[in-house]
Amino acid sequence: MLSLAAVSFAWRRQAAFAVVLAVLGFGLVTAASSTRAQKRRDQPRQSRLVQLILDRRRQLADLDAAVRKLRDEAAAAQADASKVDAATRDRSAQLAVLGRIAGTTALQGPGVVVRLSDSTRKPTTKDEAGAFRIHDVDIQLVVNELFKAGAEAISINDDRLVATSPIRAAGDTIVVNFRPLNPPYVVTAIGAHRADFDGSAIARRFERWRDLFGLGYSVKTQSKVTVPAFAGRVAVDRALPVDAGTGTTTTAPAGPGG
Repeated sequence: MLSLAAVSFAWRRQAAFAVVLAVLGFGLVTAASSTRAQKRRDQPRQSRLVQLILDRRRQLADLDAAVRKLRDEAAAAQADASKVDAATRDRSAQLAVLGRIAGTTALQGPGVVVRLSDSTRKPTTKDEAGAFRIHDVDIQLVVNELFKAGAEAISINDDRLVATSPIRAAGDTIVVNFRPLNPPYVVTAIGAHRADFDGSAIARRFERWRDLFGLGYSVKTQSKVTVPAFAGRVAVDRALPVDAGTGTTTTAPAGPGG
C-alpha cells in the first residue's frame, strides 16, 4: 500500500508534467501564430517589390526603344545631310561604318540562331543540379564561337552585344548589359557560318549535354535575321584630334611607356 508521501510525489510529478506540456503547447501555438502574422506582413511587401521590379523592367524596355528610335532618326538625318556635298557624304559614310562597329546601328542579314534552355529533367542529387541548367559561361562560349565563325553582330534575347558587354550571373539569373534575361536564351548572329559553328568543339559539347542532361540546344540558319542597335551608352575612352585643314586625325604623342 502506497504511502501518502509517495502518492503526493506522483501527483506532483504528473502536475509538473502537465504544466510543462501546457507551456510547450502555448509556446508552439504562439510561435505558429507569430509566423503566420509575419508572413501576412511580408506578403504585401513582397508583392510590392515584385511589382516594382516588373515596372522598372517595363520602363527600361521603353527607354531602350526610345533610344533606338532616336538613333535611327539621327542616322536618317545624317543620311539626308550627306547629300549636300562630298565632304559631308564622306563624313556620313565614316559615321555609318563606325556605327556598325560600335553596335549603335541595327543590322539585318543572313545569320545563325542558337537557342539554349534549361533541362526539363529533374536531377537525382543537388550536386547535379548545375548540369541541368544553362549558365552565363555557356552563353559566353556560344557567343565567342559564333564570333570565331565570322559573326559581324550578335544579340541575346534582342539585346545587342558590343565590345564592353558583360555576360554575368546574378544568383540564378543571367544578366547581359546589366539587364536580366529570361530563358530560353536566343543568340542571334549575323554573318556567322553555320558549318564552322557546327564543327566546333563547343557545338559538339552542347550536343552531348543535350543527350546526357536534356539541355535545350538547337541551331538553325535563317536568310534574314535582325540584330537591334545597342541601347546603352557607348563610352569614349580614347580620342584623337582632327586636323582642321585635312580633316584627318593626327598622331597622338607617345606616353611614358612609349
